[in-house]
Amino acid sequence: MNGSEAYVLGIDIGGTNMRFGLVDGSHRLSAFERQSTRDTFLEDCDPAQKLAECIRGYCGRNLGGKMPKAVSIGFPSTINRARTVVVQTPNIACIPDDFAVVDALESALGIPVFINRDVNYLLLFDLEDLGVTAQDCVAGIYFGTGIGNAVMVNGKILLGRNGVAAELGHLPVYGNKRVCMCGNVSCMETVVSGIALERIQAQHFPGTPINQLFARHMDSCVMQDFLEGMGQAVAAEANLFDPDCIILGGGLLQMEGFPRGALEEAVHRYARKPYPERTLDLRYSRPNQANGPVGAAIYAEKRLADPSYL
Repeated sequence: MNGSEAYVLGIDIGGTNMRFGLVDGSHRLSAFERQSTRDTFLEDCDPAQKLAECIRGYCGRNLGGKMPKAVSIGFPSTINRARTVVVQTPNIACIPDDFAVVDALESALGIPVFINRDVNYLLLFDLEDLGVTAQDCVAGIYFGTGIGNAVMVNGKILLGRNGVAAELGHLPVYGNKRVCMCGNVSCMETVVSGIALERIQAQHFPGTPINQLFARHMDSCVMQDFLEGMGQAVAAEANLFDPDCIILGGGLLQMEGFPRGALEEAVHRYARKPYPERTLDLRYSRPNQANGPVGAAIYAEKRLADPSYL
């Protein structure tokens, strides 16, 4: 292993797990580790202190206690446009609103710290991994604990005025009265997400492990409706952006027996005719726990080379 300055420490904080990895300038990953998010961010903990402890502990195990040249962290959160403050993290109660994590960690660690939405890091990885960095517009939709969404336009991740663009999971769904973890009523991810699938399991299939629902129960009306909802979500993105391609990923698509063909049929059914339906290009993220940390490092390298890149 080269000196610690050759690496970016990429961290992907998901609703279920945190993933750590050292990434070199060729985007090769080493020293991959995974920790439970819920076990790490216990109730009433100090999240900045806990993150600093995790990073120091990781570097102690893998870099002899030295620091990498930068740390880049993806949060399942809304992030301010300047990419310095975690605005809201609905699915991790210990992380407060308006959490100034960059200032806190840079003060504690003494190295550059970058943050972004975790899904933006997944898209940055997939753009390179699938060879679509030259496309004008690419959308990524990741069905996991919630619905992760990121859109690349003309070589940059779409930010929006406040930095919170591409929140597909929080589009309101007519007739849906469920309350979302974000505080709003009717968000799409209350009916189409891992959280929604947990509710379906508890209500309809309590004896079936959640990762077996697609394999065992796709003939049920409730699972067919769930898949239709996934197709409608993807079609909504296609109809809004008319992208060159849509990348699909996330833990739900990796479950045993997930019916990709049926999902694609649903997307085509709800996409506007004749376009964009006729030219839909659906691609799939390569299942890999390390995608997020590598994407995090790709973002850090862009920021280190050009501080105005957000």
